[in-house]
Amino acid sequence: MKEEYDNIALVMEKIKYQDHEWRICVDLKMVNFLLGQQGGFTKFPCFLCYWDSRAKQYHWVRKEWPKRENKVVGEQNVIHAALVSQDKIILPPLHIKLGLMKQFVKALNPESQCFAYICNKMPGLSTEKLKAGIFDGPQIRQLIKDPHFNESMNELEEKAWKSFVLVVQNFLGNHKAANY
Repeated sequence: MKEEYDNIALVMEKIKYQDHEWRICVDLKMVNFLLGQQGGFTKFPCFLCYWDSRAKQYHWVRKEWPKRENKVVGEQNVIHAALVSQDKIILPPLHIKLGLMKQFVKALNPESQCFAYICNKMPGLSTEKLKAGIFDGPQIRQLIKDPHFNESMNELEEKAWKSFVLVVQNFLGNHKAANY
């Protein structure tokens, strides 16, 4: 069965989702199906806000985008009625961790000591995967536990890394800190 809106709608009907309204843990591709959004390269891909994927001059600069209040079929990349309520969707912590790590590595200067350290620490990864920031959970844990990794960073990199580690340890792990 292909991952398509009609097939997902059929499965939801067969399991009588509307009778139970369970919370659902899914990746971002499935979020699009469940909320009736168009997949692929769209202008408004985010289900939370009106982040404009084509407004490149604002990427990494603009910090706040208008909240997506209503999803109207036929507007802003909404092509179907939502199959579930947005508040019933949970994003997988591992996917969040992988995405944050990817953004951290992609933001590094490829000529930096920090990037070179990661390359030396992960000799089994191709240069393409390293530059793209593609890691798995155990590789990320290995870097988090490495007492010498921070020594390869400049001040800004270290600040970003420490913030990432705090989020991983206090929010994305098995135990949630009270302040999250």
